[in-house]
Amino acid sequence: MFNMKATTVRNVQHNLAEVLSWVERGEEVLVYRRKKLVARLLPPVPERAETPDFVARARGVWGDEPRGERLSEIASHARGDR
Repeated sequence: MFNMKATTVRNVQHNLAEVLSWVERGEEVLVYRRKKLVARLLPPVPERAETPDFVARARGVWGDEPRGERLSEIASHARGDR
């Protein structure tokens, strides 16, 4: 899903709106001057949703000290002698 286009500095100067529309569509654009790469235009990184605070959620459900066996002990018993 990674698209890449190449163009020249002159084309960017004369057709900036078109080049930016490529970037808006998620394409990477390489810009060349005299066959030498001088720039790379990239779409912005999508904003990520904030990661949930799982520890705070667990404390809200079970408090600071959960009761019962530790998960590692439960898994160890379930594995047996493996």
